[in-house]
Amino acid sequence: MAESERDRTVVVIGSGFGGTMTALAVARALEKRNQREGRHDSVLILERGAWWTTPAPTVQDPDVATYKFLAEDHKQPVHYWASAESFRGLIDLYTRCFRRWRNEDGLYDLVTFGKRGLFGMLKGDGVSIMRASGVGGGSLVYSNITIKPPDFIFEDPRWPTGTTWYHDGKRHSDYFELARRAIGDGILLALWERDNPQGSAGSDPKPGAVNTGLSNIVTRSTGLAANWRQPPTVPGALQLDPAAKQPPVDELWIDRARIFQREMSKLTDDYGTVDSSINDKATVGDPPAARNYCERHGRCNVGRLPGARHTLNKQLMRAIYGGLHNRPPEMPALSLEPLTEVELIEKLDDGGYRIHYRRRRADKPWRSQAATVTADTVIVAAGCVGTTELMLQCKEADSIPGLSDCVGASFSTNGDYLDFLPKTKSPVSLTRGPVTTSFAHFNTPEHRDDADLSKFHTIEDQGIPRALASVVGAGAPLLRSLSKGRRKPLWIVWTITRYARKRLGEYVRAPFRNRDERQLQLASEDEQVMNMMCIAAMGRERSTGRLRLGRGWRDTTLRAERRNDGGEPERFEDDPIYDEIRASLGRFAEALRPEGDKAEFENPFLTGLGQLFGGRSIALTHPLGGCRMGHSPEYGVVDEFGRVFDKRADDGKSVHRGLYIADASIIPTALAVNPSLTISALALRTADTVIDDLGAAAKPTNAATAHGGR
Repeated sequence: MAESERDRTVVVIGSGFGGTMTALAVARALEKRNQREGRHDSVLILERGAWWTTPAPTVQDPDVATYKFLAEDHKQPVHYWASAESFRGLIDLYTRCFRRWRNEDGLYDLVTFGKRGLFGMLKGDGVSIMRASGVGGGSLVYSNITIKPPDFIFEDPRWPTGTTWYHDGKRHSDYFELARRAIGDGILLALWERDNPQGSAGSDPKPGAVNTGLSNIVTRSTGLAANWRQPPTVPGALQLDPAAKQPPVDELWIDRARIFQREMSKLTDDYGTVDSSINDKATVGDPPAARNYCERHGRCNVGRLPGARHTLNKQLMRAIYGGLHNRPPEMPALSLEPLTEVELIEKLDDGGYRIHYRRRRADKPWRSQAATVTADTVIVAAGCVGTTELMLQCKEADSIPGLSDCVGASFSTNGDYLDFLPKTKSPVSLTRGPVTTSFAHFNTPEHRDDADLSKFHTIEDQGIPRALASVVGAGAPLLRSLSKGRRKPLWIVWTITRYARKRLGEYVRAPFRNRDERQLQLASEDEQVMNMMCIAAMGRERSTGRLRLGRGWRDTTLRAERRNDGGEPERFEDDPIYDEIRASLGRFAEALRPEGDKAEFENPFLTGLGQLFGGRSIALTHPLGGCRMGHSPEYGVVDEFGRVFDKRADDGKSVHRGLYIADASIIPTALAVNPSLTISALALRTADTVIDDLGAAAKPTNAATAHGGR
């Protein structure tokens, strides 16, 4: 096909982990082919959100010039993180940063499923999802945790890859290591090092690192020596040694990390410090180059002001536009169009694709106009919810004939669970440090010899940004009241009204009483949650949910449902893994709470408060599935390499040439850990397949070898 017959060679929908990994890898291959053969192949990323950056001076950008670089020099829509570390920050987050009607360029997109009732009330389907809408996708709001699932996850027969992912001689461990390097230092650098293992590339210049690698952040400040050990049961992890208590060395640890690991060591041997995708070194290289580094603000999920997080927008900006100080673009073949919301993919008669989308105005994002772009190859990476909804729309419109009937199936909550313990015997300091420092695994062979692997789950500590601390700390008594009370909506409204009136009175009286006795209402945000523990958990949920398009005018755009083995409807929260998580948290609470106190961990989304705002709901940040991989279209939407099946063929193996999915939606089971590393590893594997299918590899490969002997 001639180069001029399509607008673009490749279009990537989405710029999260799946989209950015594939876009940069494919653009790199096409750029090299352009240079070799004088071609003009190109890759376009369509992203529904805007760019986000810090309003604060950083080590790398002391003049706060990034905003001007994007907005004025390159005419891109850019927004600042909410910066206030107080209740004002919460107001800024809600009014400016949440995506909703007339604020369609907001970052945080709360997706709910169900049927709308009177006064906007929602009869929910039992699950709600917080996702991102911005350049960099989920990397803008994730907890920076870069963790590999245990190998037994891939032994599940629903994984067509099996325990070994094979591509051109590279196995799954190679892709995980490549993904670690891509997230930790830079995608282009990781790919260059893979292609040049001897460190010599001739005419191929080595890219510089965007970040300084993965970090283990548990100390109060960067550079302090932590008292940790290499655990005998968890290869590659680091953990506090509870037997070697060495004050004051232990006291250099962040309180939350030290208390979490010390108490978890009594419950499982399988615990340690997470690999954080955050810079924690002031300088790197020889001679040293300045890099932003972690300042322990505890606000990773709402925008790290020092700019230390490894968000993917940094890699995309450098690849497409270069950088400050006249750094040239690294990938001229790559471009990105923000504020573009894809509505449909249409397969053309001659084999290409037309993508239908709406282009929003930067100044008035609620206004948009229809647009289209054509491409030989399309990589869908809009995230679990976005990709599944798009593929459901394509199936209903029959714009891609022969899509599998599995579209929407195997939706998983990944066992996500958020819990608070309202009172601890020792200060935990929730606002100090990165948002997550440590993990503990349960029901693994390292935990106990007779572990039931179907009950595997992970518990991690979770910090609270100061902007939310006063609300979380002051609201703990209300959550306890609602969790123990009746579930009638009017009773819930009455309870909240009484509580709010009482709290208002306390704030009015506090200044007059403060001279006699210091009033908690006037304490800092740090003190409000000083003696409170927050955790995030994930587990081997059964992955039997299903997403479908809403049908009636009262339905949300997507509906979610889950059925048991007998085909009867059941609640997402009834999955057995949540009982296992609650049991582990019960033992953890016994170790944390003051003597004589009976407080337990409380999930605010499963209390009466959750019912008031749409019903009891599992709140997710790691949804998986919906376009699962499988051996054939009878069992999956894509094959193990992310290529979309065409069920019209008799062989059960045919795919739509040039159409791929590369995000969380293809993962067929719960991972029970944070999924960003797995998504990245799978996406890099899909990118290798795309490059081979385009014939853009520098050295031609045998198709049978490249695709695992198919």
